[in-house]
Amino acid sequence: MNKKSLISFVVAVSLMIVIGMNCYTTVPAGHNKVATLFGEVQDDPLAEGLHIINPLLKFTSFDLRAVTETWQGVQVPSQDKLKTSMDVSVTFHLDGTRTPMILQETGTLIDVITKHVTPKVRSLLREAGKSVGKSQDFYLDIVQQELQIYVEDGLTEYLFPKGVIVDAVLFRDITLPAVVTSAVVQTKERQEQLEREKAQLQIVEQQAQQQVKQAEAREMAAVADANAKRTHADAEAYRIKKEAEAQAKANDLLAKSITDELIRYNSIERWDGKYPTTLMSGGEGVLLTLPAAK
Repeated sequence: MNKKSLISFVVAVSLMIVIGMNCYTTVPAGHNKVATLFGEVQDDPLAEGLHIINPLLKFTSFDLRAVTETWQGVQVPSQDKLKTSMDVSVTFHLDGTRTPMILQETGTLIDVITKHVTPKVRSLLREAGKSVGKSQDFYLDIVQQELQIYVEDGLTEYLFPKGVIVDAVLFRDITLPAVVTSAVVQTKERQEQLEREKAQLQIVEQQAQQQVKQAEAREMAAVADANAKRTHADAEAYRIKKEAEAQAKANDLLAKSITDELIRYNSIERWDGKYPTTLMSGGEGVLLTLPAAK
């Protein structure tokens, strides 16, 4: 083999090797690839796995897994003309069946985020803020839920025709304007002060109620003691009355039982056999002394 033939052989082998290396491609898990031939996008994307391909094709890989994009410190105005800062996260994924359309109309995943998702998120937040009366209302759960639903529905409606499927929208780290934050802090401190004063007032009221109850208890005890004493006095008076009545009745019976015969009998029973030594004479009042008996 002469030198010229050897060179031709080496070139042919090298060309075959290059062609052979470009006759297949692999698609990793969670991805697909879209082929283009001389700039023309092919309609059928390649799924996961090994594929034998036309070596003239060029491929763009698309990640079909969920992607979470976060925008920090997004300024959202409310009706009071104040802007509230918040972090917004959107989770989405690409529709694998429409990646050729995505490549043809938008470009890669980075282009989807830059051209569609980011501008729409900011636009929807500005529109949503117009329905919020005051910036501090962003702290309310109901306002956050309404804001989340509004942005999620708006993104879904806008992105679905473009081959993007929205999974979730989340809001975090809501920061109110400094002037509002200061007012909220002062209001909170005042509320806490009022709560402390209210608690102190309740303690004083409870103490007063306890004192009233104690006074009522002492009064009831005094009344009970007075009633007991009155009952005891009534009982004693009743006893004395009954004893007096019994004594009077006994005296009456005794008086009725004394007769002249009983008096004379008692006098005879008590006579010691001696005559009196002194006698009263008639009505002249002359005292007579009798001689003693021998």
